[in-house]
Amino acid sequence: MYQINQLPGRSTQIDAENWLYFSGTGYLGAAWNEDLQALVQEGIQRYGLHFGGSRLSNIQINIFGEAEAFLAQYVGAEQALLLSSGTLAGQLLMKVLGAHGEVFPAPGAHPAIWAGFGPMIKSWEDWVKKVQELANEPGPPLILAANSVDPLYVRQFDFSWLQDLKPQRELIVVIDDSHGFGVLGENGRGVYPQIILPAGAELLVVSSLGKALGIPAGVVLGPKSWLDRLLRNPYFGGASPPSPAFLWALLQGQAIYEKARQKLQLNVRQFVQYLSTGSDFHFFPEYPVFYTANSGLAAFLAERKILISSFPYPTPQDELVTRIVLSSLHTDGDIKALIKILQFKSQKPR
Repeated sequence: MYQINQLPGRSTQIDAENWLYFSGTGYLGAAWNEDLQALVQEGIQRYGLHFGGSRLSNIQINIFGEAEAFLAQYVGAEQALLLSSGTLAGQLLMKVLGAHGEVFPAPGAHPAIWAGFGPMIKSWEDWVKKVQELANEPGPPLILAANSVDPLYVRQFDFSWLQDLKPQRELIVVIDDSHGFGVLGENGRGVYPQIILPAGAELLVVSSLGKALGIPAGVVLGPKSWLDRLLRNPYFGGASPPSPAFLWALLQGQAIYEKARQKLQLNVRQFVQYLSTGSDFHFFPEYPVFYTANSGLAAFLAERKILISSFPYPTPQDELVTRIVLSSLHTDGDIKALIKILQFKSQKPR
Protein backbone atom coordinates (compact mmCIF):
# COMPACT_ATOMS: atom_id res chain seq x y z
CA MET A 1 0.00 0.00 0.00
CA TYR A 2 1.32 3.42 -1.00
CA GLN A 3 0.63 6.72 0.79
CA ILE A 4 0.32 9.76 -1.48
CA ASN A 5 -0.60 13.40 -0.92
CA GLN A 6 -2.78 14.16 -3.96
CA LEU A 7 -5.04 12.40 -6.43
CA PRO A 8 -3.06 10.59 -9.13
CA GLY A 9 -3.49 11.44 -12.81
CA ARG A 10 -1.42 9.87 -15.56
CA SER A 11 1.33 9.74 -12.95
CA THR A 12 1.77 10.09 -9.21
CA GLN A 13 4.48 10.97 -6.70
CA ILE A 14 5.64 8.17 -4.37
CA ASP A 15 8.53 8.90 -2.00
CA ALA A 16 9.36 12.03 -4.03
CA GLU A 17 9.71 9.98 -7.23
CA ASN A 18 7.46 10.07 -10.28
CA TRP A 19 5.58 6.86 -11.12
CA LEU A 20 3.35 6.17 -14.09
CA TYR A 21 -0.16 5.41 -12.88
CA PHE A 22 -2.38 2.79 -14.54
CA SER A 23 -5.10 2.30 -11.95
CA GLY A 24 -8.28 3.87 -10.59
CA THR A 25 -11.68 4.47 -12.18
CA GLY A 26 -11.17 7.94 -13.67
CA TYR A 27 -11.35 6.60 -17.21
CA LEU A 28 -11.91 10.02 -18.84
CA GLY A 29 -9.33 11.78 -16.68
CA ALA A 30 -11.95 14.18 -15.34
CA ALA A 31 -10.19 14.89 -12.04
CA TRP A 32 -7.25 16.56 -13.78
CA ASN A 33 -9.00 17.94 -16.88
CA GLU A 34 -8.28 21.67 -16.71
CA ASP A 35 -11.34 22.58 -18.81
CA LEU A 36 -13.63 20.64 -16.46
CA GLN A 37 -11.92 22.16 -13.44
CA ALA A 38 -12.64 25.61 -14.87
CA LEU A 39 -16.31 24.70 -15.28
CA VAL A 40 -16.51 23.47 -11.67
CA GLN A 41 -14.96 26.74 -10.52
CA GLU A 42 -17.51 28.64 -12.59
CA GLY A 43 -20.23 26.50 -11.03
CA ILE A 44 -18.97 27.35 -7.54
CA GLN A 45 -19.18 31.04 -8.41
CA ARG A 46 -22.79 30.51 -9.48
CA TYR A 47 -24.02 28.11 -6.79
CA GLY A 48 -21.52 28.10 -3.94
CA LEU A 49 -19.64 25.07 -2.60
CA HIS A 50 -22.61 22.89 -1.70
CA PHE A 51 -26.35 22.79 -1.05
CA GLY A 52 -26.87 20.93 2.23
CA GLY A 53 -30.67 21.11 2.24
CA SER A 54 -33.36 18.70 1.10
CA ARG A 55 -34.53 18.40 -2.49
CA LEU A 56 -38.04 18.55 -1.01
CA SER A 57 -37.57 21.96 0.63
CA ASN A 58 -39.57 25.02 -0.36
CA ILE A 59 -36.46 26.31 -2.21
CA GLN A 60 -36.04 24.48 -5.52
CA ILE A 61 -32.73 25.02 -7.36
CA ASN A 62 -33.27 24.63 -11.09
CA ILE A 63 -29.93 22.96 -11.85
CA PHE A 64 -31.10 19.66 -10.32
CA GLY A 65 -34.10 19.37 -12.63
CA GLU A 66 -32.05 20.53 -15.61
CA ALA A 67 -29.38 17.91 -14.99
CA GLU A 68 -31.98 15.16 -14.49
CA ALA A 69 -33.76 16.14 -17.71
CA PHE A 70 -30.45 16.04 -19.58
CA LEU A 71 -29.47 12.61 -18.22
CA ALA A 72 -32.90 11.14 -19.01
CA GLN A 73 -32.74 12.47 -22.57
CA TYR A 74 -29.11 11.38 -22.92
CA VAL A 75 -29.94 7.68 -22.48
CA GLY A 76 -33.59 7.70 -23.61
CA ALA A 77 -35.16 7.15 -20.18
CA GLU A 78 -38.49 8.57 -19.10
CA GLN A 79 -36.97 10.21 -16.03
CA ALA A 80 -33.76 10.53 -13.99
CA LEU A 81 -33.24 11.13 -10.29
CA LEU A 82 -29.95 12.43 -8.86
CA LEU A 83 -28.50 11.50 -5.47
CA SER A 84 -25.20 12.25 -3.77
CA SER A 85 -23.53 8.95 -4.77
CA GLY A 86 -24.05 5.84 -6.86
CA THR A 87 -24.05 3.68 -3.75
CA LEU A 88 -26.83 5.71 -2.16
CA ALA A 89 -28.76 5.62 -5.42
CA GLY A 90 -28.52 1.83 -5.55
CA GLN A 91 -29.37 1.36 -1.88
CA LEU A 92 -32.44 3.61 -2.09
CA LEU A 93 -33.66 1.90 -5.24
CA MET A 94 -33.30 -1.59 -3.78
CA LYS A 95 -34.86 -0.55 -0.47
CA VAL A 96 -38.00 0.44 -2.37
CA LEU A 97 -37.95 -2.50 -4.78
CA GLY A 98 -37.13 -5.02 -2.05
CA ALA A 99 -40.41 -4.16 -0.35
CA HIS A 100 -42.22 -4.67 -3.65
CA GLY A 101 -41.09 -8.13 -4.73
CA GLU A 102 -38.48 -10.89 -4.80
CA VAL A 103 -34.93 -9.65 -5.51
CA PHE A 104 -32.66 -12.08 -7.37
CA PRO A 105 -29.09 -10.67 -7.62
CA ALA A 106 -26.65 -11.74 -10.31
CA PRO A 107 -23.07 -12.83 -9.58
CA GLY A 108 -20.74 -9.87 -9.36
CA ALA A 109 -23.48 -7.33 -8.66
CA HIS A 110 -22.33 -4.31 -6.67
CA PRO A 111 -23.14 -4.53 -2.93
CA ALA A 112 -25.42 -1.48 -3.28
CA ILE A 113 -27.90 -3.56 -5.30
CA TRP A 114 -27.55 -7.02 -3.75
CA ALA A 115 -26.55 -6.67 -0.08
CA GLY A 116 -29.16 -8.18 2.20
CA PHE A 117 -30.95 -10.14 -0.49
CA GLY A 118 -29.59 -13.59 0.22
CA PRO A 119 -26.87 -15.78 -1.32
CA MET A 120 -25.76 -15.23 -4.87
CA ILE A 121 -25.39 -17.82 -7.63
CA LYS A 122 -21.68 -17.93 -8.55
CA SER A 123 -21.95 -18.45 -12.31
CA TRP A 124 -23.54 -15.90 -14.68
CA GLU A 125 -24.71 -18.71 -16.96
CA ASP A 126 -26.37 -20.53 -14.05
CA TRP A 127 -28.00 -17.26 -12.97
CA VAL A 128 -29.47 -16.74 -16.46
CA LYS A 129 -30.92 -20.27 -16.45
CA LYS A 130 -32.46 -19.73 -13.03
CA VAL A 131 -33.95 -16.39 -14.10
CA GLN A 132 -35.56 -18.11 -17.07
CA GLU A 133 -37.10 -20.65 -14.72
CA LEU A 134 -38.28 -18.09 -12.18
CA ALA A 135 -39.82 -15.85 -14.84
CA ASN A 136 -41.99 -18.74 -16.01
CA GLU A 137 -43.35 -19.36 -12.52
CA PRO A 138 -46.28 -17.34 -11.15
CA GLY A 139 -45.37 -15.46 -8.01
CA PRO A 140 -44.51 -12.08 -6.54
CA PRO A 141 -42.80 -9.45 -8.73
CA LEU A 142 -39.36 -10.65 -9.80
CA ILE A 143 -36.60 -8.05 -9.49
CA LEU A 144 -33.32 -8.85 -11.22
CA ALA A 145 -30.21 -6.98 -10.07
CA ALA A 146 -26.97 -7.11 -12.09
CA ASN A 147 -23.93 -5.11 -13.14
CA SER A 148 -23.55 -4.11 -16.78
CA VAL A 149 -19.87 -5.06 -16.67
CA ASP A 150 -17.54 -6.80 -14.27
CA PRO A 151 -14.79 -4.17 -13.83
CA LEU A 152 -12.62 -6.54 -11.78
CA TYR A 153 -12.28 -9.55 -14.05
CA VAL A 154 -13.26 -7.47 -17.09
CA ARG A 155 -16.35 -9.05 -18.56
CA GLN A 156 -19.24 -7.40 -20.40
CA PHE A 157 -22.48 -9.15 -19.50
CA ASP A 158 -24.91 -10.21 -22.22
CA PHE A 159 -28.54 -9.18 -21.64
CA SER A 160 -29.90 -10.04 -25.11
CA TRP A 161 -31.71 -13.10 -23.71
CA LEU A 162 -34.04 -10.89 -21.68
CA GLN A 163 -36.12 -9.99 -24.73
CA ASP A 164 -37.03 -13.64 -25.25
CA LEU A 165 -38.54 -14.09 -21.77
CA LYS A 166 -42.28 -14.55 -21.49
CA PRO A 167 -42.67 -13.73 -17.81
CA GLN A 168 -45.66 -15.06 -15.90
CA ARG A 169 -45.24 -12.35 -13.25
CA GLU A 170 -44.21 -8.72 -13.00
CA LEU A 171 -40.57 -8.33 -14.07
CA ILE A 172 -38.26 -5.47 -13.12
CA VAL A 173 -34.64 -5.37 -14.30
CA VAL A 174 -32.09 -3.30 -12.34
CA ILE A 175 -28.65 -2.77 -13.88
CA ASP A 176 -25.73 -1.01 -12.23
CA ASP A 177 -23.85 0.76 -15.04
CA SER A 178 -21.32 2.63 -12.92
CA HIS A 179 -18.30 1.32 -14.84
CA GLY A 180 -19.84 1.64 -18.30
CA PHE A 181 -21.71 4.94 -18.13
CA GLY A 182 -19.72 7.66 -19.87
CA VAL A 183 -17.37 5.15 -21.56
CA LEU A 184 -19.29 2.38 -23.32
CA GLY A 185 -22.07 2.59 -25.88
CA GLU A 186 -22.74 5.32 -28.42
CA ASN A 187 -21.31 8.62 -27.09
CA GLY A 188 -20.84 6.97 -23.69
CA ARG A 189 -24.56 6.44 -23.12
CA GLY A 190 -23.90 3.10 -21.48
CA VAL A 191 -26.19 0.11 -21.24
CA TYR A 192 -29.62 1.77 -21.00
CA PRO A 193 -30.31 2.19 -24.76
CA GLN A 194 -29.10 -1.36 -25.46
CA ILE A 195 -31.56 -3.28 -23.26
CA ILE A 196 -34.63 -4.78 -24.88
CA LEU A 197 -37.22 -6.22 -22.50
CA PRO A 198 -40.39 -8.24 -23.10
CA ALA A 199 -43.69 -6.37 -23.08
CA GLY A 200 -44.69 -5.20 -19.61
CA ALA A 201 -41.23 -5.53 -18.05
CA GLU A 202 -39.52 -2.43 -16.66
CA LEU A 203 -35.90 -1.30 -16.70
CA LEU A 204 -34.12 0.76 -14.04
CA VAL A 205 -30.45 1.68 -14.42
CA VAL A 206 -28.42 3.01 -11.51
CA SER A 207 -25.00 4.54 -11.91
CA SER A 208 -22.30 6.44 -10.17
CA LEU A 209 -21.30 9.57 -12.06
CA GLY A 210 -18.01 9.65 -10.16
CA LYS A 211 -16.17 7.10 -12.30
CA ALA A 212 -15.72 8.16 -15.94
CA LEU A 213 -17.42 11.55 -15.56
CA GLY A 214 -15.74 12.59 -12.30
CA ILE A 215 -18.97 14.05 -10.90
CA PRO A 216 -19.62 13.24 -7.19
CA ALA A 217 -23.19 12.06 -7.67
CA GLY A 218 -25.34 9.04 -8.48
CA VAL A 219 -28.34 8.67 -10.75
CA VAL A 220 -31.31 6.35 -11.20
CA LEU A 221 -32.79 6.18 -14.71
CA GLY A 222 -36.15 4.64 -15.55
CA PRO A 223 -39.93 4.95 -15.50
CA LYS A 224 -41.44 8.03 -13.87
CA SER A 225 -43.74 5.88 -11.74
CA TRP A 226 -40.80 4.26 -9.94
CA LEU A 227 -38.70 7.38 -9.66
CA ASP A 228 -41.63 9.23 -8.12
CA ARG A 229 -41.71 6.52 -5.44
CA LEU A 230 -38.02 7.08 -4.76
CA LEU A 231 -38.56 10.82 -4.51
CA ARG A 232 -41.25 10.30 -1.86
CA ASN A 233 -39.00 8.03 0.22
CA PRO A 234 -37.56 9.63 3.38
CA TYR A 235 -34.08 8.43 2.47
CA PHE A 236 -34.26 10.75 -0.55
CA GLY A 237 -35.84 13.72 1.17
CA GLY A 238 -33.55 13.38 4.18
CA ALA A 239 -30.30 13.27 2.19
CA SER A 240 -28.25 16.16 0.84
CA PRO A 241 -28.18 16.25 -2.98
CA PRO A 242 -25.09 16.48 -5.20
CA SER A 243 -23.21 19.76 -5.37
CA PRO A 244 -24.89 22.07 -7.92
CA ALA A 245 -21.48 23.32 -9.06
CA PHE A 246 -20.54 19.87 -10.35
CA LEU A 247 -23.89 19.46 -12.08
CA TRP A 248 -23.24 22.76 -13.85
CA ALA A 249 -19.89 21.37 -15.05
CA LEU A 250 -21.60 18.17 -16.21
CA LEU A 251 -24.11 20.07 -18.35
CA GLN A 252 -21.61 22.50 -19.80
CA GLY A 253 -18.84 19.96 -20.34
CA GLN A 254 -20.26 17.49 -22.83
CA ALA A 255 -17.86 18.48 -25.62
CA ILE A 256 -14.98 18.06 -23.16
CA TYR A 257 -16.15 14.56 -22.26
CA GLU A 258 -16.49 13.60 -25.91
CA LYS A 259 -12.95 14.73 -26.65
CA ALA A 260 -11.71 12.69 -23.67
CA ARG A 261 -13.64 9.61 -24.89
CA GLN A 262 -11.97 9.86 -28.27
CA LYS A 263 -8.52 10.09 -26.67
CA LEU A 264 -9.30 7.15 -24.39
CA GLN A 265 -10.25 4.98 -27.36
CA LEU A 266 -7.00 5.89 -29.12
CA ASN A 267 -5.12 4.75 -26.01
CA VAL A 268 -7.13 1.53 -25.77
CA ARG A 269 -6.50 0.70 -29.43
CA GLN A 270 -2.78 1.37 -29.03
CA PHE A 271 -2.54 -0.99 -26.06
CA VAL A 272 -4.77 -3.68 -27.61
CA GLN A 273 -2.60 -3.69 -30.72
CA TYR A 274 0.26 -4.81 -28.51
CA LEU A 275 -1.90 -7.39 -26.75
CA SER A 276 -3.03 -8.90 -30.05
CA THR A 277 0.41 -10.49 -30.34
CA GLY A 278 -0.50 -12.69 -27.36
CA SER A 279 -0.80 -11.95 -23.67
CA ASP A 280 -2.16 -13.08 -20.35
CA PHE A 281 -4.69 -10.22 -20.17
CA HIS A 282 -8.46 -10.48 -20.34
CA PHE A 283 -10.30 -7.56 -21.95
CA PHE A 284 -13.15 -6.67 -24.31
CA PRO A 285 -13.46 -4.04 -27.08
CA GLU A 286 -13.41 -0.34 -26.15
CA TYR A 287 -13.02 -0.97 -22.43
CA PRO A 288 -9.91 0.54 -20.79
CA VAL A 289 -9.38 -2.17 -18.14
CA PHE A 290 -7.19 -5.25 -18.60
CA TYR A 291 -7.25 -8.09 -16.07
CA THR A 292 -4.47 -10.59 -15.45
CA ALA A 293 -4.37 -13.60 -13.16
CA ASN A 294 -0.63 -12.95 -12.72
CA SER A 295 -0.72 -10.97 -9.48
CA GLY A 296 3.09 -10.83 -9.48
CA LEU A 297 2.94 -8.37 -12.37
CA ALA A 298 2.19 -5.52 -9.96
CA ALA A 299 5.44 -6.04 -8.05
CA PHE A 300 7.43 -6.39 -11.29
CA LEU A 301 6.08 -3.07 -12.59
CA ALA A 302 6.47 -1.37 -9.21
CA GLU A 303 10.21 -2.10 -9.37
CA ARG A 304 10.15 0.01 -12.55
CA LYS A 305 8.01 2.78 -11.01
CA ILE A 306 4.77 1.84 -12.71
CA LEU A 307 1.74 1.49 -10.43
CA ILE A 308 -1.18 -0.67 -11.53
CA SER A 309 -4.31 -1.81 -9.72
CA SER A 310 -3.69 -4.79 -7.42
CA PHE A 311 -5.57 -5.20 -4.16
CA PRO A 312 -8.01 -7.60 -2.46
CA TYR A 313 -11.65 -6.82 -3.26
CA PRO A 314 -14.34 -6.40 -2.01
CA THR A 315 -12.90 -7.17 1.46
CA PRO A 316 -9.31 -7.38 2.76
CA GLN A 317 -9.78 -11.16 3.05
CA ASP A 318 -10.45 -11.63 -0.68
CA GLU A 319 -7.85 -12.56 -3.30
CA LEU A 320 -5.79 -9.96 -5.11
CA VAL A 321 -7.36 -8.56 -8.27
CA THR A 322 -4.69 -7.29 -10.65
CA ARG A 323 -5.47 -5.00 -13.57
CA ILE A 324 -4.03 -2.33 -15.85
CA VAL A 325 -6.35 0.66 -16.24
CA LEU A 326 -5.93 3.22 -19.01
CA SER A 327 -7.28 6.76 -18.96
CA SER A 328 -7.57 9.58 -21.45
CA LEU A 329 -4.78 11.36 -19.57
CA HIS A 330 -2.16 8.85 -20.68
CA THR A 331 0.12 10.01 -23.47
CA ASP A 332 1.36 7.99 -26.39
CA GLY A 333 4.71 7.88 -24.62
CA ASP A 334 3.18 6.53 -21.39
CA ILE A 335 1.62 3.59 -23.18
CA LYS A 336 4.76 2.89 -25.21
CA ALA A 337 6.77 2.85 -21.97
CA LEU A 338 4.34 0.36 -20.41
CA ILE A 339 4.36 -1.84 -23.51
CA LYS A 340 8.16 -1.82 -23.65
CA ILE A 341 8.42 -3.09 -20.07
CA LEU A 342 5.73 -5.73 -20.62
CA GLN A 343 7.57 -6.92 -23.73
CA PHE A 344 10.79 -7.12 -21.72
CA LYS A 345 9.05 -9.21 -19.08
CA SER A 346 7.58 -11.59 -21.68
CA GLN A 347 11.04 -12.16 -23.15
CA LYS A 348 12.72 -12.90 -19.83
CA PRO A 349 13.40 -16.59 -19.17
CA ARG A 350 10.98 -17.99 -16.62
